[in-house]
Amino acid sequence: MDLRRRCLNLKFICFSLFICLIAAQCQVVPPPTPTPQPSPPPTPLLIPPIQRGDGSDLLDHLLDSGVIRVGIRVWPEAVFSPPAFRGFSNAETGGALNGFEVDLARQVAEGLGLELELVEAYPPILSTGGWQGQWDIAIASLVPFDQPEDAAGPPLTFSRPYAYMPMGILSLATANDIQGWDSLAGRQVGVLEDSAYQYLLAPGGAALTSQHQPLLPQTPPGIQPVALANLQKAIRQLGQAEFKLDALFGPGPVFQEAVKSELPVKWVKAGVQPLAIAAVPRDNLKVDRLILEINKIVDRLHRQGTLSEIYLHWYGQDFSQAEDSR
Repeated sequence: MDLRRRCLNLKFICFSLFICLIAAQCQVVPPPTPTPQPSPPPTPLLIPPIQRGDGSDLLDHLLDSGVIRVGIRVWPEAVFSPPAFRGFSNAETGGALNGFEVDLARQVAEGLGLELELVEAYPPILSTGGWQGQWDIAIASLVPFDQPEDAAGPPLTFSRPYAYMPMGILSLATANDIQGWDSLAGRQVGVLEDSAYQYLLAPGGAALTSQHQPLLPQTPPGIQPVALANLQKAIRQLGQAEFKLDALFGPGPVFQEAVKSELPVKWVKAGVQPLAIAAVPRDNLKVDRLILEINKIVDRLHRQGTLSEIYLHWYGQDFSQAEDSR
């Protein structure tokens, strides 16, 4: 009897083990978690190298030398984010050139496949074309004014605009009688010397056009422009007893930065001026192909958003497009 009971117990144990084995085989085993794979790197934008032409264009000379010299206007101070300045405040860069137009010059040189050499240009001749070969192109807040046929000196050839910069009037915050362009009638108004702002306020300046469009309405009667070598210094002096100017006329972004600095000033917009890169024919060399390639670079910087990024970095706003296209 005991033997029989033991046999039954053994059969039961074997049957239980068999059932457990079958159940284990029937369990669903989750698949292993796949190892995440890194995203493939973005395909780099391949820009074909510029081919040399027949030697008649300045571009060919630059491709042979491997260097492009860019004339810029260096502002006397770094305050209020001027277009180009020396970074004395940065111990690492020392007196290195910095600013929006410096960044743009780097992009243009890179797009042309050339080494960049920045040249501190003499402001009185930047917009006249009498460069005498000191630099190859100029990026210096130049307005592409329509040039008369009898213009003295070599004609400036301009790229497509890379900026549409607001112009403004800066005055004391308490100057309630200065609300706009017409408010400047009969007043002394400071402007940066040898700049488009000075040209626009000079006698006959209202007749200046860019792309056959006037930049300002008729000049207020009796306005008295005063040329300033240091616009930033004048901004700080505005309102002091010994400072006789009623207002300043100049670049809106610089004036906006002055307002942000909590100076007792205000600014009002007074039009928009396009800015372009300039080149001048020299040594019997044309600049048609050079300007064509620069236009391609400016277009590419627009499409990629690079130009917008540079503006946002320096001004917190994008001035790369005309207002009606923003």
